[in-house]
Amino acid sequence: MLVFDLGEICQYSDGRDLLRDALVEHERLLWELEYLAKEPQRDSNSDITNRLNLIRAQILLFERLMIGEKIDLLVVLIRYYAEILSRPPEEK
Repeated sequence: MLVFDLGEICQYSDGRDLLRDALVEHERLLWELEYLAKEPQRDSNSDITNRLNLIRAQILLFERLMIGEKIDLLVVLIRYYAEILSRPPEEK
């Protein structure tokens, strides 16, 4: 009879859900950066607009970097729990 640790299953599931959410957020940031890069430049106050766009782009890139690190950690965590769950019960 196989015995599964419900706590480990829940942690694996939670990690998978967090990874999905992080990937969605990462995709949103990429879309926003692409939109910002393609947005037509306005002639009036273009210097101010360019500076604001540059600041916004830097913020988005930083957020993307943080999300990327979170994704890396979640992948490691999910692999760890998947490995534990794939072992026979006596090895746990």
